[in-house]
Amino acid sequence: MHFLRFFTTLLIIVIFCAALVFMYENQYETAQVRLGSFTTDEVPIFFIILGAFLVGVIFTSIIGIIEGTKLRVGNARLKRKTKKLQSELDALRNLPLTGPVEEHGLTAAAGTDEDSAL
Repeated sequence: MHFLRFFTTLLIIVIFCAALVFMYENQYETAQVRLGSFTTDEVPIFFIILGAFLVGVIFTSIIGIIEGTKLRVGNARLKRKTKKLQSELDALRNLPLTGPVEEHGLTAAAGTDEDSAL
């Protein structure tokens, strides 16, 4: 587990350093962004790439939050169902094994046809 944490930290540091080198190397490269009638002035390319990355992170985070909420709601529903089924099972386990079946609200007529055939 410690190796995975170390590897993840190392990977983040390498990606961060690569991004810094990329920004330093391209600090004078500029481009103009046009979205419909909206046009910006000359903007450094690394700002455009950084902005696109941040927009992707935001959208991915929103999707992750929605999916996580769906999973939590589904888990809560399944826990309620499991609790209900467990209480039903506990009630069935507490029924006595001997005695007439009619006392417990069950009908004995269901098994009479098969018993008479034997």
